[in-house]
Amino acid sequence: MRKLRRIVLVSLLTLLMSFLALVTFILHESKDEVNATFENVETQLQSFYNEKRLGGFAVAVFDADSVFFSKGFGYSDLKQRIPYTTQTQQYVASIAKTTIGIALLKAQEQGLLALDDPINKYLPFEVKHPKFPELPITIRQLATHTAALDYNEVVVESLYISDSLKNSSLAPFMMDYFGSDTVTYSNYAPGSDWNYSNIGASLAAYIIELQSGKSFADFTQEYIFDPLGMKQTAWFEKNTAPSLRTKYYEVGDQEIEPVATSGVQLYPSRDLITNAVDLTNYCQAIIARDELLLSATSFKELLRPQLNNSVSHQSVDNHAIFFMIDRNQYGITYQMIGMNGGDNCINTMMWFDPVTQLGYIFIGNTGASSLNRVHHIWIYRTLVSLGDHIMFSKSWKYRWHNVKSRLTAML
Repeated sequence: MRKLRRIVLVSLLTLLMSFLALVTFILHESKDEVNATFENVETQLQSFYNEKRLGGFAVAVFDADSVFFSKGFGYSDLKQRIPYTTQTQQYVASIAKTTIGIALLKAQEQGLLALDDPINKYLPFEVKHPKFPELPITIRQLATHTAALDYNEVVVESLYISDSLKNSSLAPFMMDYFGSDTVTYSNYAPGSDWNYSNIGASLAAYIIELQSGKSFADFTQEYIFDPLGMKQTAWFEKNTAPSLRTKYYEVGDQEIEPVATSGVQLYPSRDLITNAVDLTNYCQAIIARDELLLSATSFKELLRPQLNNSVSHQSVDNHAIFFMIDRNQYGITYQMIGMNGGDNCINTMMWFDPVTQLGYIFIGNTGASSLNRVHHIWIYRTLVSLGDHIMFSKSWKYRWHNVKSRLTAML
């Protein structure tokens, strides 16, 4: 009997210690290392700014209805000491691709195309994987980077041109590229492998041009920018205000260095020029499933996970239609929906939590580097910390969501 009691006691103590360890682990994983509030967030963010590592940037925290915090930091022109503000305009790199997703769903609503159609149904030339010629490439595969079109770094790097020389129609490039022997494919069948491709993304935009009879720039102006009142957003510098455009910088060993940047021929994949105000407005409309953009059915298709576990080499948790579903690269361990953008002199992030409906934006005029990564991490953690502060003050269910999301992300 004494032996039995000892066994029971040891078992209970083991369970208790295991429970305490679990509680400790949960508290550790869900703790807020920044504790940003409305009173201290500006000071916190300023403390993470270093003009030897970041030129200038703007941030925003918001939900579908309200902007809780938005401000610029640093300089749009370091030499002239011109402040970077929420009105400062710059390229946002691959965030631009999200407009291709919305435009595809708008075109589908208009009966111009269907996501699961083969792209060769619409193209004036034929695109076939040479190793899998019997497998059609679909628009949905272009939109999820599973079309087996290779990134083709050599071609992509040759696409930078003066912004004034960009053609609003994608036809010249597409006809030239797909009519040549420079097209490269991955070693995988269409639909089976994730392979990020600017050429594939812009090919989707070109199909919209073919079916709508409008340039992609005109289509997005009519169905995205104008309905949302995005007056400071454009695809070409000629349609922006020179006094509001930023200078660009890349990180050197000792300090950041000014660099010239220009547009690319495949402008829908990179060249959206906007500012924190307009980009916030855009993301708010997506969070709200604003009918000015798309129907509820189209939004559901736009933002739902598209890939299954059989797709190899996914560098993100999942993919929607030109939106990523992933754990943020800058220290946020639970899944959000959005997109990053980057180049040697650009770093941008636009993400929102589909549960709390909170969105977070960072746009900066300096490229990402191992030398400024810590600054980006703490800036983004500060934004999300403020978001947590906002949500926790509303309801304890969001605290549980925070804990659950962080623990799930570790599995």
